[in-house]
Amino acid sequence: MYYKCRRKSLRVLFPFVGDSVGGSHISTLELYSSLVDKGIHVFILIHECDGPLSQYLHNKKIPFSIMKVSRLAGEYPGILPIAISILTNFFRFSRFIKMHKIDIVHGNDLRINLSWSLPAKIFSKGFVWHQRTLLSSSKIWVLIQFLCSYFIAISDVVMQSAPKGISVYKKKTVYNPFNVNLTIDKKLARECTAKEYGIQHGSFLLGYVGRIVDYKNVDFILKSLSNIRYKDVHLLIVGSGEEDYINELKLYADTLGIKDRVTFTGFVDNPSAVITSLDVLIASSQIDAFGRTIVEAMLQKTPVIAAKSGGHIDIIQDGINGLFYNVEVVNDLSEKISFIYNNARFRGEVVSEAYLFAKNKFSSDSHLSKIMHIYDLVNEN
Repeated sequence: MYYKCRRKSLRVLFPFVGDSVGGSHISTLELYSSLVDKGIHVFILIHECDGPLSQYLHNKKIPFSIMKVSRLAGEYPGILPIAISILTNFFRFSRFIKMHKIDIVHGNDLRINLSWSLPAKIFSKGFVWHQRTLLSSSKIWVLIQFLCSYFIAISDVVMQSAPKGISVYKKKTVYNPFNVNLTIDKKLARECTAKEYGIQHGSFLLGYVGRIVDYKNVDFILKSLSNIRYKDVHLLIVGSGEEDYINELKLYADTLGIKDRVTFTGFVDNPSAVITSLDVLIASSQIDAFGRTIVEAMLQKTPVIAAKSGGHIDIIQDGINGLFYNVEVVNDLSEKISFIYNNARFRGEVVSEAYLFAKNKFSSDSHLSKIMHIYDLVNEN
């Protein structure tokens, strides 16, 4: 009984920068909901009050606090700028921890991890460093083993990039959580997407969903689309990015002669509904640490074709629950798209395998159980 009460009295802080909304935020908020449902007291703190995350939380009616800061560690490269940034915010962060009697600070962003880990280590029971991107080969990351109480990687490939000095007893790979019971009607989702973006009835709908930045290789998808001879194949590019870069992609599509077969949707509030409406999701990044949209597609029975790299390798079994393509061969993606286009039976087999795989491996309940075990370890040390 005492053990259960002690868990419920746990006070956890999730600090965020607030200048973006991505898969890491959605995963963290899925954990937030699970913790709150279990009676854990969770604080959300944002450093940028007018950014997209504050609007997202407001729309979702999730409570949060704001603490503006001049700069966070990691915004400027180099050990000296990082050290200055840590010291600049050290006392403010320490006061917040003490004022709200925070037990554990759980960081989910590199800038947050660098900025909050030291005050959390000193003034709370510990800091959980949740690494959601691949770490570079910089020697500075050797500091992680001293700055965190526990290190979580979201995939095996991320764990492999972590410094080797972290004790095996203080690190674990924990895959991102998903609401595996969320079911969206595919026919209705398709009708809504077609109506919203003027997609011709009967089109074979490809989709990219995510941030629109150069390292996501959206231009590779456009080039591959231009090599597909089936004119009823249409591409949705879902997400936001720098206006200049998006305009470059639009010009590139026009140059390739596929402008009328490509739709840029901009940011959408419910990407899962769009993913459900697709005939195929394409995951084109070569450096994704995990690939959240891949699992979302699996749970909504949408086939996936992904670049064989990064965290994608932890999720996809080629030819069983999805397809890989070789990023070094331009025609490989277009050939994989054409193959799925012509093989309805294969599509059905793949989505069935993918759905069972994702439902068994990425449930919120399983994720919560692993995180709570980590909190217990940190809280007791």
